[in-house]
Amino acid sequence: RRSAAAMVMEERDDNEDLFDEEEPQVDTSFRHAIVVDGLPVVPKEKYEKLMNVIRKFFLQVGTIVENGLEMPTNPETGASLGFAFIEFSSDEEATAAIVKANGYKLDKSHTFIVNSFEDYKKYTAIPDEEVEQPPPPYVPKENVKSWLLDPAARDQFVVRYNDETEIWWNDPGKPDPQPEFSRKNWSENYVSWSPRGTYLASFHRLGIVLWGGPSWKTHVKLSHGGVKCLDFSPCENFVVTWSAEGNQKESLIVWSVKTGAKLRCFQGAKEGGPPEMEWPAFKWCHDDSLFARLGDDCIYVYESSTMKLIKDKQDKRSSVKVDGVRQFLWSPSDPIVSLWVPEHLNQPAKVVLMELPSRTELRQKNLFSVADLRMTWHEQGHFLCVKVDKHSKSKKTLNSAFELFRLRDKGVPIEVQEFNKDTTILAFAWEPKGLRFAIVHADGGSNRTDVSLHSMGSKHNGRVSLIKTLEKKSCNSLFWSPSGGILLLANLKGTAGQLEWIDVNVMQTIGEAEHFMCSDIEWDPTGRYVATCVSHWRHQMENGYNIWSSHGRPLGHVKQDKFFQFLWRPRPPSMLSEAKEKEVRKNLRDYSRKYEEEDLKMKRSLQGDMLKQRQEKHAAFEEWLKETSAQYKEQRELRIQLRGGQESDNESAYTLIEDVDEVELTYREEEIIV
Repeated sequence: RRSAAAMVMEERDDNEDLFDEEEPQVDTSFRHAIVVDGLPVVPKEKYEKLMNVIRKFFLQVGTIVENGLEMPTNPETGASLGFAFIEFSSDEEATAAIVKANGYKLDKSHTFIVNSFEDYKKYTAIPDEEVEQPPPPYVPKENVKSWLLDPAARDQFVVRYNDETEIWWNDPGKPDPQPEFSRKNWSENYVSWSPRGTYLASFHRLGIVLWGGPSWKTHVKLSHGGVKCLDFSPCENFVVTWSAEGNQKESLIVWSVKTGAKLRCFQGAKEGGPPEMEWPAFKWCHDDSLFARLGDDCIYVYESSTMKLIKDKQDKRSSVKVDGVRQFLWSPSDPIVSLWVPEHLNQPAKVVLMELPSRTELRQKNLFSVADLRMTWHEQGHFLCVKVDKHSKSKKTLNSAFELFRLRDKGVPIEVQEFNKDTTILAFAWEPKGLRFAIVHADGGSNRTDVSLHSMGSKHNGRVSLIKTLEKKSCNSLFWSPSGGILLLANLKGTAGQLEWIDVNVMQTIGEAEHFMCSDIEWDPTGRYVATCVSHWRHQMENGYNIWSSHGRPLGHVKQDKFFQFLWRPRPPSMLSEAKEKEVRKNLRDYSRKYEEEDLKMKRSLQGDMLKQRQEKHAAFEEWLKETSAQYKEQRELRIQLRGGQESDNESAYTLIEDVDEVELTYREEEIIV
């Protein structure tokens, strides 16, 4: 069903119309023909001799097609006119002839002037008088940020199921909601939001299409046949695509989002290897100024403005040499990369913080007996957690430890947090816009999991401390609210689907629920709502999604066969400073009164709408009852006639007959001695 307000496009598979494939056409150009001027004017008797001279000269450049040399003559005298036309077998030969023959001196009095016949056609078509062309009519562009102006500050989300892709406003409690926009076969694969929510990307056989604005018009088309992967830069200025088809030397492409221009092609999958890519292939700096890719014993760092490697101290463009580098990550807020190098021979493993493009090393930490290492940045770039799994002395077990880097303190001090032997770390997550982090861990190989919450103390000169350990929690995943303060514990193993909301400020459970077979969890960008999904990619049954409040109260449940995706539309970063945000949080009670009043008005409005709908339905039923009663009365004589003169409408005309059936029951008595 589609509401009148919903903007619904025709339900047809018109993906092929998004990209115009070039049809074979007859070549009507004359790029393979040239005009040679400056030839001698000779009488009829010397015509053939001059033709042979011209033919011999130009055969040195390329192949002249049959009857491809024509030197016009005066029809009255038969003398040549001083120019000739020559047609070659290819455009390349014609271009080479122009380069070689133009300016060539045949003798002291004659110099060749050679041009392409296509140029001759172009310049002779120019009118003698300039015709002023009217400017094209101005067509204002749609506001691609329009959804942020919603008076109720609602968020949007996209869902994909079967062949349908729909965009919805999040309206919990609204009766009979309808999608804001929908389209059948909108994408042949998955869909993806840009990082700030401006565009929605759809996949097609011939490339990528970016959509935006209130009417969801095409913003730009990126022609890349067989495209499989897509990745936006953080500020939405660039997009990277990769295709497994064709030449892998140019299968990885960086595009401009604003213009759709192809900026540079890179090597995709390695030659001789499987057609697979580690994705994302490039990692971007927070402000889009730099992007980097892991190489052999180096990191290739490129300037987005030039698409070239950054310069070294000798002002030469080169990669960043790091022997044995295994992985690197950009800071979310600064031009800093964290990288690590595994142990080799007698050299210990090491973690390095490096500022780019200056290549200045800010901090290095050597580590021994390292089996594996994982790096996780704090969302605001204040801290870096390095989880290190180390071999025990016997090499039979692994011990875990956290190396916590404080980026805002001078010298980048490091705090080490170690765990008991045989402690398994199942999950780690930083609190957004906060100083806390949470860990899911199990001790001694037991099935019991605990959740520990720690605090970094302060952004500057703080100390790590344990806040509390929540014991015997059935979870293996952590999902912080984007606004911080609330932690969602989830068990996504198998079909469990247990959910528990924790208010970290008071360390209390504020909500518990279960979503059977839950495979994905998505907080909305404001932290007011959270969605739990059962994807068809993971389970073939119970597909659909639930929407909950930030405190775990169920607000909506949708079951949908072959449900694939649920994605909240991201919001751009706040324009408020950190100090202003703190001020708003401090005065939140004053703001909350205003919004509570607005919510109450909205609730009453919704209740009024529901009451109005019920009244309209009741009135429609009364009208129908009135019409059918009148029709029933009109057909009275016809009913009597059809029933042989019997008036069946008169209830008193019926005879009541009572028919009594008697059933004899048999029974027997038994005596039971206890």
